[in-house]
Amino acid sequence: MLAQRYRLEQRVGSGGMGEVWRATDQVLGREVAVKCLLGGLPDEPAFVRQFRAEARIMATISHPGVVEVYDFGDDPAVGVYLVMKFIDGESLSQVLARAGRLSAAATMRLVAEAAEALHAAHGKGVTHRDIKPGNLLLRPDGSTLVTDFGIARSADATGHTATGSLAGTAGYIAPERALGQPATPASDVYALGVVAYRCLAGHAPFTGDNMVELALRHVHDAPPPLPADVPPGVRALVERAMAKDPAHRWPSAAALADQARRALTEPVPDLPATAAVPTRRQAVVPMPVSTPERPANRGHRRGRLLGAAVACLIVAGVATAGIILSRPGDPQPHTLSESPGTVPMSPVGDAGVPSPPVRPSATAAASPGTVTAAPSAAATSPKAGAATAPLAAPANLTATPISHDTVRLRWTDRSSAERGFTVIDGVTSRDVGPNTTTYDWTGLAADTHACFKVRAYGASAVSAYHPAAQNSWVCATTLPGAGPAAPSGLTATTPGPDQIRLRWTDNAGDETGFTITNGNTTRNVGANVTGYDWTGLDAGTYMCFKVRAHNAAGVSAYTPSAQSDWVCITTPVT
Repeated sequence: MLAQRYRLEQRVGSGGMGEVWRATDQVLGREVAVKCLLGGLPDEPAFVRQFRAEARIMATISHPGVVEVYDFGDDPAVGVYLVMKFIDGESLSQVLARAGRLSAAATMRLVAEAAEALHAAHGKGVTHRDIKPGNLLLRPDGSTLVTDFGIARSADATGHTATGSLAGTAGYIAPERALGQPATPASDVYALGVVAYRCLAGHAPFTGDNMVELALRHVHDAPPPLPADVPPGVRALVERAMAKDPAHRWPSAAALADQARRALTEPVPDLPATAAVPTRRQAVVPMPVSTPERPANRGHRRGRLLGAAVACLIVAGVATAGIILSRPGDPQPHTLSESPGTVPMSPVGDAGVPSPPVRPSATAAASPGTVTAAPSAAATSPKAGAATAPLAAPANLTATPISHDTVRLRWTDRSSAERGFTVIDGVTSRDVGPNTTTYDWTGLAADTHACFKVRAYGASAVSAYHPAAQNSWVCATTLPGAGPAAPSGLTATTPGPDQIRLRWTDNAGDETGFTITNGNTTRNVGANVTGYDWTGLDAGTYMCFKVRAHNAAGVSAYTPSAQSDWVCITTPVT
């Protein structure tokens, strides 16, 4: 309980500075999200000042696309904390991990809404500095919010996140920022352009063997062409947003948002004739695009490249402290959602008809129990030599469902100096002590598909995750359990152009609630409820539904019961 007011109930994410918890405001009786500064950081005045600055920055921005800030405080038990509106949704990174890529229409809607939110921030003199899929949150109705202003800077602030450091994510960093220049609104426009590229292509425009190489490819390399099915207007919009020279990008986030709403039907203004040519020579060896025919002296060339990169960073004034960058694929759970694979694909295909059947899961059943003991749960009992010995990644991770709410994880300890292990499901991380090789991940909803990775950590370093590949996770589905009787008689009607009214028959006397799914999103209602209005839809939206009951012992079958059957309807067009 924070400040005798906010009851922390479930840790739902963690980032570079803090952990995000789902909580209840006991005074106002509402659900909120509480971000607590990570353990160990409250003793660092610079981090506390930055955390406080985040609260002030977010509080200055009033826009539906930016998460609303409610409160900021300092609790003796956990230190400083930030209270925000709780958003029911999932990050774009999780959507992309599941779907691979988005349609041009969905991408342009996302870009327009994110750009409008950024324009509101820019109007207050705030640059975000870390736009990436993990910091874009999608509501169940498909609308987009910009989250995590943890490294944002206001116009009257000076310096970097830490003295002499450059903060951001390597895969989405603008060329001028990779060279140590200050962040500007144009830097956010570039990063959003990279996000659009990732959505449309199904992959990032650049890869690299290390973070410096990846950042510098944004400086020198042209991105590969987008797929042929991307409309010309959308293609031109992304190319202009990703122009190397900030002067050749969209003049503002508002201009980008306006064109994104028109890009599917109207031509995009041409770039200046010099847009494809850098305006100044760069003091870095040109980076070759990765191909199977890479020269045999690759190591020698990489050495020259990194040497030149270091020289460039020294000129920029940041080499002494390094670059605080992260790879785009690293698990960075900043949102209030579930793990990779926990949400099924939509039953609605591109042509408005149900896609091949998939198994919907109970991801949003909000089972109580996924709560850790404290906002920071790092293990503290080190092995001898933990501060200096290298850390080998664990191996042979397996996941076995043992009940309706628990998956048992086992791995091989290959390190001799770890202080403990961190297990992650893509959103939530849990820490266990050294020499541990098994962990029961509890508190899951029945029949939930969850995926995991594990790594070792020491006093000053962490190992690689296992499995190592960013597209590989060890997954398992919890057992269904002895759930309540299934509901029946699901119907769907359209009382208005923006909502669908669902009705069903409650056949159980012991359920604790019902889960409704449209294949992409699940929503929960309480016990004894026999109807729900699914709102926030666009006119002419085709959507399909199922419903099932749940209680502490498990879940019922879905209604309709056949995997190929859904109750579908289209909202009216006014």
